Amino acid sequence: MMIAVVAGTPVDTKMGVAIMEKEGYETLSYPMAKTPEDQTQLQYFSQEDLDRAFQDRISQAKEKGAQGVYINCNSLSASLHYQEAEEKIGLPIITPLETYRNLPKDLTSVVVLAANGVSAYSVDEIIRESQPDIKTVCMGNLSIVESIEKEKDSSDIVRDLNLKGLLSYFEGIQDPDYRVDAIILACTHFPYIKEALQKETTIPIIDPKDDMVNRLKQALKARK
Repeated sequence: MMIAVVAGTPVDTKMGVAIMEKEGYETLSYPMAKTPEDQTQLQYFSQEDLDRAFQDRISQAKEKGAQGVYINCNSLSASLHYQEAEEKIGLPIITPLETYRNLPKDLTSVVVLAANGVSAYSVDEIIRESQPDIKTVCMGNLSIVESIEKEKDSSDIVRDLNLKGLLSYFEGIQDPDYRVDAIILACTHFPYIKEALQKETTIPIIDPKDDMVNRLKQALKARK
């Protein structure tokens, strides 16, 4: 079975391909931009062009035999009208965004760590609409993405970008109404540094990948 993997850059597209191939799927790769900066510019300023380019790619994928679309990019998912594309082209489209609509019910306060402001805002909006009692601390940090794209060692990224200091801030929140219960990796690049981050904090880290894979399998099963 073939899956089209769409993402912002060649690096996170490659990461998505690795996830799908590990699950036993054949893949088609469709990066939307060459670099994180190009992707950010496209998302901020060219909504119509972005939607058109995305629909063109998944139409091509369907013609080549793809039976589903896996968007391995939070900020891209947040910028696309992917539900319209799903209805128009007739392929199930899996994004990380649905994961944020179904966070564990026991969470009271979370950090949304995203690639840029578009993604952070969109994830925050989703959480507030679906689970309004959850408090959020949101930030976008493109330097993390750019460092991952350069294939720097994950521990070096955590050190050089002072992410340990950021984690210390979250851990240091004393007000019980705002104490952080979990950190959401709201960028599909960030699993690259998940282990290095988790070594520096006792706060649980949420990666949407497992939920996305499960939803893809359910969607494909429903199509049979």
